[in-house]
Amino acid sequence: MHHTVHPTRRTVLRALAASPLLLLAPAPVAAAQSSVGSADLAAGSFGRGDLDTTSAPDWMRSLPDATSLAALSLPGTHDTMAHNSSIPTLTQEFDLATQLRAGVRALDIRTRHFRDVFPIHHGPEYLYANFTDVVRTVTDFLRAHPGESVLVRLKEEFTAAENTRSYQATLDWYIHENPDTRDLLDQHLWTPPVGYDGRIPGLGETRGKIVVLQDFTATTAYGPRWAGPRTDIQDDFELPDLAAITGKWDRARTQFERAAVGDPTTLFVNHLSATGATPAVMATGTVPITVAKGVPGTPGMLTRAEDYLRTASTGRTGVVMADFPTAALVEEIIGRNVS
Repeated sequence: MHHTVHPTRRTVLRALAASPLLLLAPAPVAAAQSSVGSADLAAGSFGRGDLDTTSAPDWMRSLPDATSLAALSLPGTHDTMAHNSSIPTLTQEFDLATQLRAGVRALDIRTRHFRDVFPIHHGPEYLYANFTDVVRTVTDFLRAHPGESVLVRLKEEFTAAENTRSYQATLDWYIHENPDTRDLLDQHLWTPPVGYDGRIPGLGETRGKIVVLQDFTATTAYGPRWAGPRTDIQDDFELPDLAAITGKWDRARTQFERAAVGDPTTLFVNHLSATGATPAVMATGTVPITVAKGVPGTPGMLTRAEDYLRTASTGRTGVVMADFPTAALVEEIIGRNVS
């Protein structure tokens, strides 16, 4: 399959050396280890993430079947599959299987429609994974943990090219025809009932299932509409500089407060993630990892969210979409669910 090629590690390092992002790793050390992955490179200054140190593979199992997914507090990952991409697009440190094992139950899966299949992208960058990989990993997890449900924002990403059919037709091919995915999705994909009105389903009908949050154009419903009437989303994702993290946090905190008291049938979504305005991200140093983890003098979104959830009154968080989520953040969100 043809795809967009990553910048070479040396190209990335040269860009880092010329920008405020030099703090990610000392250039001489990184150059000597040119085969290192982006997540490892980024960890050179920020410290290795700890999401793999927590384990909550069955946290939904004890919750009542009557519970709406909208009424839950759900840890999520923004650009879920971007765990070994170039520095400007890197959003995660751990692969999908590790995220699910840690307790993450909301995924952000971005599919480019290219040559009648779905490679996974972050913008123009191919992430060396395809939709089949996502389906296999999530259904493997659900087969082992049948009490869980996984929300998947399925988004059409970048530009479609060299296709003979619509995006919807290719998705239907994965669901009904592709031998690598059809049986898995037949068992583990939640299908809206006849006359579906867009409601957020309950746990009893979605255990062991993938629930699509539909962020693509189609003539039929595959699940609740992303940014539709049953959702309330905070996604202020573009910041001019690192000083703007404070304003971003103000909007995220407000969304936490709204979710805690809002309509229990509405799916509240709160993005902790943000990045700089393209193409200046390398010049300003405002890339996902600096927004998430902060820099000297400017606490990142993760620290702010962890502190808030530890000290704020109890209540639903809704779906919390994070870049580089920590074990503490995931544990705090899961802890908001009362069995």
